[in-house]
Amino acid sequence: MNSSRVSRAQRGFTQYIVLGILLILAAGAIAVFQSRKPAPSPNELTASLTGSGGVTITSPDNNATLTSPVHVTASVASGFTGPVKTMQVFSDNTLVYQGKGTTVDTSATLSASATHNLTVLALKQNGLLEGSAMVNVTIVTATPSPLPLPPSASSVAPLPPVPSP
Repeated sequence: MNSSRVSRAQRGFTQYIVLGILLILAAGAIAVFQSRKPAPSPNELTASLTGSGGVTITSPDNNATLTSPVHVTASVASGFTGPVKTMQVFSDNTLVYQGKGTTVDTSATLSASATHNLTVLALKQNGLLEGSAMVNVTIVTATPSPLPLPPSASSVAPLPPVPSP
């Protein structure tokens, strides 16, 4: 038997190893090029209630009609929490909240009689965008609570008789 000959099984295995290495190198190159892109501004984002990068806005609901201030809660799914360092909330492209971590629980004061866009961004440790989600809310003027009714005549004790002079 000739020792310089390589069996078909060994040749196939070697081809798979080479292919695997090429795929790893290609994935690394793609990751490097994508990491060089700047984070998009909030008005460039087109996410929904459950957006990109595992970001989910749990409150308020999309297209909700509310009074101000609006309670905003959001989080990043567990598969994405490793690289996320900072969460931001924008109202109509204006930053209204920024905090460390992978969750948001805050209130945003919004002007009444208007529809507002709330966008939550999850930023990586290097400041680049990991994910985002967006909802629209309509703010209405709060209706004042009615004053309590005066006691009814049947619940008031009768007055004593007036003495005659």
